[in-house]
Amino acid sequence: MGQMYLQRFAYRDGVSKSELDETWAEAFRAFARSGNWGGVDKGVTHHKTYGTGWGGYILLEADDPDAFGRYVAHHNQTYGHVVTVTWEPLYDMDTSFEGIIADLR
Repeated sequence: MGQMYLQRFAYRDGVSKSELDETWAEAFRAFARSGNWGGVDKGVTHHKTYGTGWGGYILLEADDPDAFGRYVAHHNQTYGHVVTVTWEPLYDMDTSFEGIIADLR
């Protein structure tokens, strides 16, 4: 299993609907080509996209640091003018604390 990331994207204020529509069209093309929003052929696995009124979240897994770098660069170059994007590395807290919780039983 690679490194899991929670990606957050938030629409920027002042972006026109046409700019947003054009950017979503490019995002759909990238996803259709690669199976992820970053257009990376391998090394990044998309697990789920969640939408909100202000943007959304993407759950992804990176097996290859170079592929993840290309994924991030694609977002910055292609979507950065309409959204603010951040990535948070995740870890499995259930597994990390399993022994502590078991000792309390």
